[in-house]
Amino acid sequence: MNASFLMISSLQMENRALRKKLEAHQKGEAIQNLRAEYRSVIAEKDREIKRVMAENADLREGNHKIRDLWMDTCEDIWAENQKIIAKQSKKIEQLNDRIWEVIRNGDDRVKEVTECYEKQLSEKDKVIEDLENQVAHLKAVLGHDGTNTNLPTAQTPPGKTKVIPNTREKTGRKKGGQPGHARHMLKPPCEEDVNDSVVHEVEDEICPNCHSDQRIRLEKKESRYEYDLEIKVIRRRHDYYFYRCLDCGQEYVAALDPNLRAECQYGSGVKAMALSLTGTVNAAINKVPLFLSGITDGEIKPSEGYISNLQKKAYKGLKQFSEDLYRHLIQLKDLHWDDTVIMMETKRACLRFYGDEKIAYFTAHAEKGMEGLDEDNVLNVLSPETRVMHDHNKVSYNKKYRFKNLECNAHLQRDIQKAADDTGHPEWLELKKLISETIKKRNLKKEEGETSFRKEEIQNFRTSVEDILERARKTNAKDQNRYYTHDEEVLIKRIEEYYENYFSWLTDFTISVTNNVSERALRGVKSHMKVSGQFESVEAARYYARIRSYLETCRRNGVNEIDALSRLADGNPYTVEEILSYTK
Repeated sequence: MNASFLMISSLQMENRALRKKLEAHQKGEAIQNLRAEYRSVIAEKDREIKRVMAENADLREGNHKIRDLWMDTCEDIWAENQKIIAKQSKKIEQLNDRIWEVIRNGDDRVKEVTECYEKQLSEKDKVIEDLENQVAHLKAVLGHDGTNTNLPTAQTPPGKTKVIPNTREKTGRKKGGQPGHARHMLKPPCEEDVNDSVVHEVEDEICPNCHSDQRIRLEKKESRYEYDLEIKVIRRRHDYYFYRCLDCGQEYVAALDPNLRAECQYGSGVKAMALSLTGTVNAAINKVPLFLSGITDGEIKPSEGYISNLQKKAYKGLKQFSEDLYRHLIQLKDLHWDDTVIMMETKRACLRFYGDEKIAYFTAHAEKGMEGLDEDNVLNVLSPETRVMHDHNKVSYNKKYRFKNLECNAHLQRDIQKAADDTGHPEWLELKKLISETIKKRNLKKEEGETSFRKEEIQNFRTSVEDILERARKTNAKDQNRYYTHDEEVLIKRIEEYYENYFSWLTDFTISVTNNVSERALRGVKSHMKVSGQFESVEAARYYARIRSYLETCRRNGVNEIDALSRLADGNPYTVEEILSYTK
């Protein structure tokens, strides 16, 4: 930044020096010098002519006596004098011609120098403008955060205040409960649910009134309740008795549980806790044994290899669940999808989400692109009636897809805010305010039971958007800055081209305004990346994706996570029908 300002200062000093020279030529000082030189030469020649003429006069006056003698020669002398005069006159004329040539050349030179200086000034002004634009661009980049780009809060540059995106407007009221607001407190459990009690007796205390130590305990009491957690290690023995057939004498044992193959192993509770730590808490594999050992006083400490193998077994155990979830997914009327970058073997890879408020379906791929979408085979099979919400993923507009595209307004408003911050053009803040206020009106109308805006309201909104974009285009044309006007022009064209995809929610309140369903679903993997750094392979990422599909779908339908993982560990995971029945 300092180098840019020093360059600007140097150019400005050189600019001033050139302007002084130009002003000198424009004031005519060079021409005046040439004219003074011309007058000096003319004066010298005039003096020489006068001297010659004086000599001729002296000759005529001093030689009267010998005039006759010199008459013949006088004509020669006169002729010679005339030659001299003619010669000198010719020299004077030549000198005059030279002087005027110098004057003319001087004017041309002044013009040439002026044009040269003006060209140099123009070039330097362009350099200064470019440097100023570069400084403005760098300032704009420094101003990018979660409010005007998709930059995660965790990636806020050092020294910059973190900005938590929040569309709620400040009311000016104090934080916490407001006057008249019901206080939320833990409710005491039912008496039949109390499984522990502590009696508090008075020991050495005396009567606060008379200080006597004589007392009797009454039946009257005051109770307080608390919820607590206790970690209990269960050391369970499974006895399988042998039997002898009375007819043939053959001995046989009761059918062994497939989960109890070894003489001693960890139970479903330990497995469920480990899968929850890796799948929900996003704990690194090497931290899970430390945690389990810590809460069990060192009795339960599985190896890292056991935790890794546990995820592989869970992935295989959820094969049928994943297939059933896929069949439900492709029948949805409204589907959200998005993807995010993950690291895999030190390379950029992709984790993708499909679903809605009830279904969460994750997939993982080594690369982000059409090949992965074809492998998922979700978008390919959707019907023309399916409405798909996304974050302006241009791939969704591929001709081979038949579904209806919807665009996320949250991303649009961030792009609008970025354009406002980068350009300083007021039209963008006006557009953002219009969209925000219209969404609020929509929510109020939706609560009142309405299903869409009236036709005149829809038309007024469209007219307002078109007017703002037209003014933004004119402002863009006047302010051609190579660092941001191109992006601004692209945004204008995008809103115009995809207007119906962005604002279909005006005509149908059942359509989502944003793609927050996908945003929330993919947020957890960012925490996983911060903790673990990367997935060791595409297989490990797919283990995570399938387990996360099971957990997230259970959570969205109110199914207890540990219970769901315990059933998975026992080889009997919840089916999709069972999970969805919780919210029917």
